Amino acid sequence: MEEMIDIVDSNDIVIGSAPRKGIHETPKLHRAAHIFLFNSEGKLWLEKRAMHCDNYPGYYSSSAAGHISSGESYLEGASREAQEELGITGLELKLVHKFPVSKESINEFIMLYTAVSDSIPKPCKDTEHFDLFTIDEINNMIDNKTEKVSDSFARLFRWYVAKM
Repeated sequence: MEEMIDIVDSNDIVIGSAPRKGIHETPKLHRAAHIFLFNSEGKLWLEKRAMHCDNYPGYYSSSAAGHISSGESYLEGASREAQEELGITGLELKLVHKFPVSKESINEFIMLYTAVSDSIPKPCKDTEHFDLFTIDEINNMIDNKTEKVSDSFARLFRWYVAKM
């Protein structure tokens, strides 16, 4: 059975649902959650997306990210994504900011969460591997294009660094 996600209006109010597959090829607004997973030294785990992913294959992105399934809250979806994509349960997710729809987000309202854990993430089917970086290393990666980084992650990371 195909995953269904809620379709929302410009105020992030649910107005229907649609299959997840192909959602980014439509103008339908929908919801996503991103998680920045830090270790106790303040380094950030980044996901290197698998080459079969439909968006940004082979790019670095948030530690975990994904669509909010139909009927889920942002927090429920973020918790599910943490378990599915990081293989870590029981993370204490801290809400950081809600981002409006933008070109970089591919029609997604994004809720950004952070968590701290010294557990090592376990790659899922959509993850090639995880790497641990300092904030300065990630800034260099984005500024100097030393690695491919997804547009949505770059937007969230730039905001995070400027505000935190």
